[in-house]
Amino acid sequence: MPVYERGYTHWEPSGRRANPAWFVIARRGVIEPLRRRWLFLLVVMSWIPAIVKGGFIYAKLKAGNILDLMGGGWTSIEPEGFLKFMEGQRFFVFVMLAITGAGLIAADRRENGLSLYFSRPLGLLDYIGGKVLTIVTFYSLVTLLPVVALCVFSYLIAPEATGANLLLLTPLRCLVYCLLSGTSIGLVLLAFSSMGTRSIFVMVWWTVLVSGTETIGAIAKGLGQDTLQAVNFLGQYHNAGTLLFGAPARLAISPWASLAIVIGWTALALWVLRKRIRPVEVVS
Repeated sequence: MPVYERGYTHWEPSGRRANPAWFVIARRGVIEPLRRRWLFLLVVMSWIPAIVKGGFIYAKLKAGNILDLMGGGWTSIEPEGFLKFMEGQRFFVFVMLAITGAGLIAADRRENGLSLYFSRPLGLLDYIGGKVLTIVTFYSLVTLLPVVALCVFSYLIAPEATGANLLLLTPLRCLVYCLLSGTSIGLVLLAFSSMGTRSIFVMVWWTVLVSGTETIGAIAKGLGQDTLQAVNFLGQYHNAGTLLFGAPARLAISPWASLAIVIGWTALALWVLRKRIRPVEVVS
């Protein structure tokens, strides 16, 4: 007696709405790296400055403003103090984004993953949006989340000294700054990633862009060449951020000029991504 196998079953709705494509891409891009123990430890290390600043804030609120002389404004709970804190996190930003963002598109190009992505109902905006959200998430892990934790901690230990603005306006400023700067930096890093197929080469280009331009800016500052400070890549984001935080300029150029440079970097990155990522890839 023959046995009949049923190889097809009718689709039955589960009642759950499917997640957007950009969210699925971002979720995978965030979860997969965090499964590496050494990367998780790097995230923990990036919070050490926040712990130190929290100790200074506690002592300051209990002992007075004399600790401002030791911290140079870094211990301040004013908006400028938190901008200085995020500026001091640039090393962790550089390392974290190099590790997690360099291969986001390069690996897809090397393994012909773009043809698999775009063989599905996936648009270019969903693809780039998911990748950018991955970078913004790791960027926020070492900048935004420590600041929010510090704001809550400062309010809890001395609500009468800090005020409710510390729980609302300062985190809101930091949120806007991190979302805008993280998105722009992420697009630039993705543009580098789209131009190669090996993550190591993308990391080299990223190192030259961040560390190289910061070194040139420092040399230019020492020589009194103010206009050359415009090449400082991350410095432009910090300098433009002073417009949002009401802080003094970080560089010897106008914050508005830095904002224009940041917009230029973002537009250039979008142009490169549009040219390098095609909805249809030729399989060799």
